[in-house]
Amino acid sequence: MNLIKGSVLQHQLKKRQDEQTGRTVTQLTSLAGNHHHLYFTSNSFTADNRHVLYISDLGTGNPNLFKLTLDDGAAVQLTDNRDGYMQSYVYYDGNPYRGLAKASPSFAPVAGKLLYIQGDEARLLDVDTLEERTIYVLPEHVMTGFTHLSGDGRYACIPYIDAPAFEVGEGNPFGLIRDKVKKEQMLSYIIVIDTTNGETLYSFSHQGWVTHVQFHPNDPHIVLFNHEGGMVQQRIWMYDHGTISKVRDQSDGGASLWICHEMWTSDGQAVIYHGTRGVPNDPAMNQNEGSKDEVVSFVGYMDTRDGKCAEVSFLPEMTAYGHFTASTDDTLLVTDGIIDKTSIHLCRMDWQRSELEMTFLCCHNSSFSVQDVHPHPIFSHNDRYILFTSDAHNERTKGNVYLIDLQE
Repeated sequence: MNLIKGSVLQHQLKKRQDEQTGRTVTQLTSLAGNHHHLYFTSNSFTADNRHVLYISDLGTGNPNLFKLTLDDGAAVQLTDNRDGYMQSYVYYDGNPYRGLAKASPSFAPVAGKLLYIQGDEARLLDVDTLEERTIYVLPEHVMTGFTHLSGDGRYACIPYIDAPAFEVGEGNPFGLIRDKVKKEQMLSYIIVIDTTNGETLYSFSHQGWVTHVQFHPNDPHIVLFNHEGGMVQQRIWMYDHGTISKVRDQSDGGASLWICHEMWTSDGQAVIYHGTRGVPNDPAMNQNEGSKDEVVSFVGYMDTRDGKCAEVSFLPEMTAYGHFTASTDDTLLVTDGIIDKTSIHLCRMDWQRSELEMTFLCCHNSSFSVQDVHPHPIFSHNDRYILFTSDAHNERTKGNVYLIDLQE
C-alpha cells in the first residue's frame, strides 16, 4: 500500500475484554504493517483528545506519520516519506542520512504542530492543514536522537552527535557507542531553534551521548537531557540559562545504581525518573552482574528547587524492564513493566509519604523485542485514556496501537 500525504485510510476498531480484569481494550489500528504511537516524552493526543498521532509503514518499509480519529478509526497521512527510515539513536540499522528519523517526531498539541526530521531537514508540520516547512538543516554527518517541541510549538530542541560515534563494528551498538563516546571524549550537541524564523535561540555541547531532550514546561531556556548507554556515571542533566547541573546525582551510587527515563512534572518543579539498585534490568545492556536477589526497582521524584529526592521501592520480585509516564497532576503514573513484564498498571503516588498504590489495568503482552513495540503507555490530556503499543495481535516486532478508557 503506497499512499501520499493527505490520503485517508480506514482502520477497523477492535474491542476486546481483558481476560483478567474485564476492562475493554480497543485496538485502534488494523491495516497491514507496523504501527506505533510517538515516543512517550511527546504526547500523541491532539488537544481535544479526539485524535492520536502515530507512525506506520503500512507494510511498505517507508514509515510515515498519521492522525487517527478515535471515534471511527479514519486516519490521515501527514507526511510523504518514501525513503525508508534514517539511521539514528535506537534505529541503528537505518539508512545513513536518508528517510524519516523515526525517533524524531515531537508534538505540541495546543499549537497543533509536529516536529520531525526527514533526511537532513528538521520540519514543522501543522497537523490540521498539513502545511509544513523546513526550520533547520542539520550539519553533515551527524546522528540524531529524540527531539522536543516547547508546549506552544515555538521552540524545537534537537540533539545530535558526530556520525563516527556510530562506527563501532559488530556487536551491541548501545554499549559500544557509549564506550566509544566515553573513551574518545566525544561531544553531543543540543540546539534550540525558534520555529518562527529558523534562528538559533541557543546551543550547547556536552561530553557524552545525548539522545533525549525535554523543554521545561514553562521556560524554553531550561532543558532536561540525558547521557545514554545504560550504566553511565550520571544519567540526568539539566541546562538552565547557560548552567549545566546534575539531576538526581548518582555519584554516591556506585556501579550498581541505574537511573533511566526522566520526565518533568507538569509544573516543572520536579523531575520523575526510575531505576534499580543492584543489577540493572535494562535488557539492552547485557551486563548483569551479581544476584537477582539484590535488585530493587524504584520510582523517584526530585524537587529541582532543593535537590531533595523521594524514591519509592517496589517489591523484590518487581524488576521487569519498563517505563513510567505521569498524569496531568502527577499523582498517577502508568507503567508497562517493573511490576511485571506483560501488563499495564496504574500507580497512585504519595510523594510526601514515599508511598504508592498499584492497580492492574490490563495485559499488553508485547514482546518488547524492538523499540517500536515497547508499549510506552501515556495519558490523554484529560487523564481519561491511556494509549500504548503492542505486537500481541501482529507479527513479532510489528505493533498495533491500543486505547484504554479509564471511565469504562
